[in-house]
Amino acid sequence: MRQIAVLLTCFNRKQKTINCLNQLFKLKSDLDVYLVDDDSTDDTSKAVVKEFPQVNLIKGSGNLFWNKGMNLAWEHAAKKNYDYYIWLNDDVVIYENCFDELYSCVDLTENNAIISGIIETSDKKDILYGGFDSNKKLIKPNGSLNPIRNMNGNVVIVPKRVYEILGCLDNHYHHDLGDVDYGLRAQNNGIGVYTTRIPIASGEKNDICRVRQNNSNILKRFKKLYSPLGANPKIIFYYRNKYFGFANAVFYFIFLHFINLIPDRLNKLLFGSRYV
Repeated sequence: MRQIAVLLTCFNRKQKTINCLNQLFKLKSDLDVYLVDDDSTDDTSKAVVKEFPQVNLIKGSGNLFWNKGMNLAWEHAAKKNYDYYIWLNDDVVIYENCFDELYSCVDLTENNAIISGIIETSDKKDILYGGFDSNKKLIKPNGSLNPIRNMNGNVVIVPKRVYEILGCLDNHYHHDLGDVDYGLRAQNNGIGVYTTRIPIASGEKNDICRVRQNNSNILKRFKKLYSPLGANPKIIFYYRNKYFGFANAVFYFIFLHFINLIPDRLNKLLFGSRYV
């Protein structure tokens, strides 16, 4: 019997969190769930305790966001001897085939790879997440395991054997890039990273531009840039220096400041809608 720990983090979206847990336990009741509530003010924790007392609820500081919140959940779960760790975002709706597909994929890789679930739109017309190939193209399902270069962390299964090599997420990251980093770190250690063969959940597109906040003054742009939900230049420098080298990291560090110094009209003239 597979011993599974499901890891989640949440903040102020009580109904989505409750809906996610409802669907999760409906599909599989024998799961250990570790949920970090990052100091929500909408009574998420009270609702979880009332409806799902079996959930291991962990209180966050209010400044963890995705990566640090998931890391905290993982640190708690790792105190026990689980066969698999599943990352789950509370804004996706997992399908009935979710666990069967994840298990089949890790079995095909003999528990030596990370599997990232393909997430589609609710109308099943488009693919949203899963991963990007080496040409930076979003991977579409084709009935086979497809190698990922840059991984999305919406629904991911990490076997114990992989965890023993890589450990948890890198705590240098605050909100985003932790999933991408984990996938790249795996590949650098000879561990495969693949998509599921078919979609296993639906979700919503996140079109937030982290690089630049338009229709605002310079002070507001830089405040957003250096926030956890922005493209914090210090974090980006760490990431790019780690995987692309010092020169690339320096160039992008300068670029992030340049693009936030120029006015909206010049940004649109130079880069079109890319950073809007």
